[in-house]
Amino acid sequence: MGLVFEEYRTRRIVNVHKRVDPWFWDRYSATPYVGCRSGCEFCYLRGQRYLPSIDPDRFDTHIRVKINAVERLRRELPRLEKDTLYCGDWQQPAETRYGLSRQMLEVVLENGFPLVIIERSPLLERDVDLLVDIGRTSWVFVLISISSLDPQVKRAFEPRSPGLRRRLKMMEHLASRGIPVGVALMPVFPYISDDKASLRDVIRVARDHGASVILAGTLSMEGVQAQRTLRVVQRYWPHLETAWRDLYRWHQGKPAYAPPRTHTARLGRMVREICQEEGVKDRLPRYVVPGPRAWNKKLAEHFHLRAYALELAEAPPHRIWAYRKAAWSLDDYPGDVRQLYRDQGVRGLQSIPHIGVKLAREAANWLEESGGVKGIES
Repeated sequence: MGLVFEEYRTRRIVNVHKRVDPWFWDRYSATPYVGCRSGCEFCYLRGQRYLPSIDPDRFDTHIRVKINAVERLRRELPRLEKDTLYCGDWQQPAETRYGLSRQMLEVVLENGFPLVIIERSPLLERDVDLLVDIGRTSWVFVLISISSLDPQVKRAFEPRSPGLRRRLKMMEHLASRGIPVGVALMPVFPYISDDKASLRDVIRVARDHGASVILAGTLSMEGVQAQRTLRVVQRYWPHLETAWRDLYRWHQGKPAYAPPRTHTARLGRMVREICQEEGVKDRLPRYVVPGPRAWNKKLAEHFHLRAYALELAEAPPHRIWAYRKAAWSLDDYPGDVRQLYRDQGVRGLQSIPHIGVKLAREAANWLEESGGVKGIES
């Protein structure tokens, strides 16, 4: 069956996330298309939870187009508190035909929202002028999605996606225009591209093309996406099938959604070590919109980073969740955490949900050392 575009009018374009994502720091997301012509076998969007109205096997041939995406975004954005938005989808030929992503960028610029983009398509270069303007008026960060530098890996898992050289050239061009860029090294394929030499190659090449951040993540497995991904392994790396099934506890029924935390932590530690050696970051710095609650979000970032460090150290889950829940509470806290600390001290910080004595003391020390309490009115 050939490529089909199904046009429809959506009731809402902006997804408001319950929690800020600590990888990309986006509170909102808005995309004009459902489905993707690149059709990567590993794409998590083929999982059943994401495609209630499309056959996952037709994810790359049945593209749903939200023809009112721009008017909805223009209506919805002004009603939202300013925070980081993930926006756009530069896939071809949908964007070439409809041009919705560029128009959505214009709305983002008009409303002064900070923006993060994760993209494979070099068509993004078309909109460098708007990205520069968004960066000047607010903030923008572009993450180029790359899974491996190995041509065989690309042919096997993403045969129709844009070429790696084109992506790297695009990243270099964006960086030359002053747009901060990085690489979303996602997913890293178990036993195929997760060795230290392969990771170092990607990180070093990305750095040499302007990347300042490398975000690496493991492969999730769910439903049709899991079946299609395993078929690729069976075809190209048949000797790894048993290892993959063991890793995802997939000997009957459904696979586990993610590998064990020991596997994920090992990958994270390797990436962090290589990034430090190559002079890039392994976490995306959070952009915080200026305002009375800005320090709440800066402190929340600190706690999120502490949670991630504990994940890499394979700390007990309750310690990780303590930091994570504290970070969420700080993001939701309606007042100014600095004023609360100045007026009530450590006990005041303890009044915020999920912040006990130890975390309150850590928060107080961080506020003092970061200069958060300077300039606060008595």
